[in-house]
Amino acid sequence: MTTVGKILVVLHLVLSVMFMAFAGAVFTAQKNWRKTAETNAAQLAKAKAAANDQRTEFERERTDTAAKVAELNDQVLKLTGEKGGLFKQTTDLQADNNRLQTAIDAVGQQAELQTKEANERFLDSKVQVDKNKVAYETREALQKRLLEVEKRRDILELEQNQMKDRHERVLADLQMFKQYYGAKGMLTDPKQMVVQSSSPPPVDGVVEEYRKEKQGAASTELVKISLGSDEGLAVGHKLTVFNAEGRYLGQIRLTLVQPDTAVGLVIPNEKAKNTVIKEGDYVTTKLR
Repeated sequence: MTTVGKILVVLHLVLSVMFMAFAGAVFTAQKNWRKTAETNAAQLAKAKAAANDQRTEFERERTDTAAKVAELNDQVLKLTGEKGGLFKQTTDLQADNNRLQTAIDAVGQQAELQTKEANERFLDSKVQVDKNKVAYETREALQKRLLEVEKRRDILELEQNQMKDRHERVLADLQMFKQYYGAKGMLTDPKQMVVQSSSPPPVDGVVEEYRKEKQGAASTELVKISLGSDEGLAVGHKLTVFNAEGRYLGQIRLTLVQPDTAVGLVIPNEKAKNTVIKEGDYVTTKLR
């Protein structure tokens, strides 16, 4: 046998083995496929049943979900409305809170002011208490002093009344003295008495007017002359009256003196008897 023949025999043998192996494999695969197909069919039926169950469950869940979504939408709408109401309430509450805060601040300021005023009133009251204490002590001292003053006043009033009585008696005696010596044409005024003690200047004048006045039972003679203070005369000075014939008529004492005229009172006990003083008579200080 040739080499080719040998190769062909070997190739035929190899192909035979391969065909048998392939046939065995096909048979085995066919047998496994049928089993697998049955298993797959069972699994498919089971899967379809499960899918139907799942579809039913899904439809139920979708229906429930749709109901829940609708309910949630309703709740969302309701909550949106409530949100708007709550927002308004929140705004109102914020406004109320702001007002309350303002009121609280105002009350706090008022309370602080009242506290300050209360402290000031307390200090004022303390100061007033101190003042009242000082005033009370001062009043007590003043009352004590007042009692002493009133006691001294009573003593002084008693002494004053006694002095008043003595003064009234002295005035009565003085008035009696003036009336007595005045009726005699004598001076009773101390100032006039001082003037009388001094000599009048040497002057001559004329009687301008003579007047006689009655005072009850007594009468007073007044003489107005042409001399006055310009000539150096003063109240209390004495002048001699005489007529054109040189006859002595009496003495006058000046009671009123003006610059260019004077009035004198006729001294009763120094007037000449059975004589009358009249306008045109003369007066002089040169005769003593």
